Amino acid sequence: MEWNDIGREIVEILKLRIPPVGVVFYEEKYEPEKVFKPSKYGIKMAVCQAIAFARYIGRTVVLEAEDFACPPSEILYGVASYDGGLKEILLGAQWIREPECEVVERTLPPGKYKTFVFGDMTGMKEKPEVILIFGTPAQIGRLIQAKTFFGGSVKASLTAKTASCAEALFPALLSGEVSIAVPGAGDRVFAAVNETEMIFAMPYGWTGRILEGLKNAGKGANISYPPSPFLMYTPRFPKHYRETAEKFRRI
Repeated sequence: MEWNDIGREIVEILKLRIPPVGVVFYEEKYEPEKVFKPSKYGIKMAVCQAIAFARYIGRTVVLEAEDFACPPSEILYGVASYDGGLKEILLGAQWIREPECEVVERTLPPGKYKTFVFGDMTGMKEKPEVILIFGTPAQIGRLIQAKTFFGGSVKASLTAKTASCAEALFPALLSGEVSIAVPGAGDRVFAAVNETEMIFAMPYGWTGRILEGLKNAGKGANISYPPSPFLMYTPRFPKHYRETAEKFRRI
């Protein structure tokens, strides 16, 4: 399938350790075959955990309301309601200091989506709406260069909370924006996100341009990924080495 090939090409160009994750949400119940649905195994999952399961295990994960384990994501994804809202949850967990602190609550419309699908982009059967790429700062930097090859910039609104499940994903899903996120505690505790990883998110419609940018951004300056170090110079060694070398007899 086209997106499988695109996923493999992204992996090859960026030398990714783990493939991108494709995300697609359905407004009606969707029950594909041969997918992992946590509640069928007597467990629930955080959304970041489901994303990790897809990228590490290679299985497509389907979440419905009964599969959610993370209280903040239940509010964010509109599968549950709470009078206090997300802000009260964050306040109680001391993620914000006081009720007067501003909280950007970008949530999905309550009840709009019934099924949430996360899969290994290189093998999933569903066409993704959004792509999540986990990579090192150097790899994410190259993706930013690929996006800005077409002008503009990548804007980030970072809180290091709900990074993979909302902060990176929602701008791409809701506004068609390319975005980045810095993983916070949940991603590291429940989703095995490495300390060196950041997240790059884009709508699926951006994949063609991103691939073009990955191949061509900086080409005139001889830049690609990974960048080749500049080695055409004479190194300066410590004083002891230099003084000792002056006594050498060249053979």
